[in-house]
This record gives sequence, structure tokens and C-alpha cells, in this order.
Amino acid sequence: MIRVATAIDASNLAALSIQVWLHTYAKTGLRSALSDYVLAEYTPEKIAERLRDENQVFMVYEQDAHLVGYLRLLLDAPCPTDPSSHVEIATLYVQEHFIGRGIGSKLLEYTFDFCSKHGINSVWLSVNHENARAISFYDKHHFQRNGSIIFHLENEKHENFVLHKPVPMHLAEAADPVG
Repeated sequence: MIRVATAIDASNLAALSIQVWLHTYAKTGLRSALSDYVLAEYTPEKIAERLRDENQVFMVYEQDAHLVGYLRLLLDAPCPTDPSSHVEIATLYVQEHFIGRGIGSKLLEYTFDFCSKHGINSVWLSVNHENARAISFYDKHHFQRNGSIIFHLENEKHENFVLHKPVPMHLAEAADPVG
């Protein structure tokens, strides 16, 4: 089941974020820069604050009443490589045990439906240039590369590809163009 997150989801969203982020980026083990980042960035308090922000929407995927993935949409985040695009998929995380079950694709579909209903015509995101699995996923969903940006972690610079995609027209609108 997919639904919009509420304040009661903050702890689960924080825990899932830490789990997915470390699994993705701490491939050679933990070090202070990584641990400090996730423990500061993904607290239940910070997540709760984001949930209250009217310019952010969290879509959560639950299976058997357990949170297994989510997508965070920023509604006022101009793309650094295409100022005409203002909506960012800031996060799309699926717990490792559930990768390959179509959860990410379903979250994208739900998000595109949400965007279409709210008059949003395109979305953008950034993905680490070494995250081959994520890049392949977004390629499969027809995102196009539109430059790159740098993510700073302490004194390190990490290239992130910027990907862009027009929002598919809502099915109801496609069936009834007069609408």
C-alpha cells in the first residue's frame, strides 16, 4: 500500500533512511564522516520537521503494516541544470530486502500521478555517479541525464548526475482531453 506519510512515520522514515544510506554509501565500512552525516541528517526530529513542511511530500510504501520504502518530493526545488524544472525527487529509498519487487517503480508511478494531478509537468533528481543500480533503475524509467552537481561530505566532493523526466499525463486527462 502506498500513502502520504504522516508525523507518526518519522521514526520509521529516519531508521529506514539510515539503513539504506549506509548500505549504499558505506561500502568500505564506517568512518566518522559517514556516521556523523547520517546521525545528523536522519533524525526523527528532522524527518518530522520535513513532514510538516508544506513544500515536501513523503509517499510511503507499506507491506503488511511495515514501512519498506519511501519517496520524498520537494515541491519548490529549482533544478540546478534546468531552472524550468522546480520539483525534485529528493529521496527514493527501498529497504535492501525488498529491492527488485517493483516497490520503487510503484512509488514513481504514485508520484507521477500525484504530480499530474497537481499540474507538475516535470521532475528532477540527483544520483551518485557510482550508484550503478540506481542509475540503471532511472534509465529503465526513461529519466535523461541533464548535467551533474557536486555533493560535499566533509572535505570530499562526490559527483552526482542530474536526471530529468517529464511527468506522464494523468490517465484520466489522456482519456478526456476536454476535461
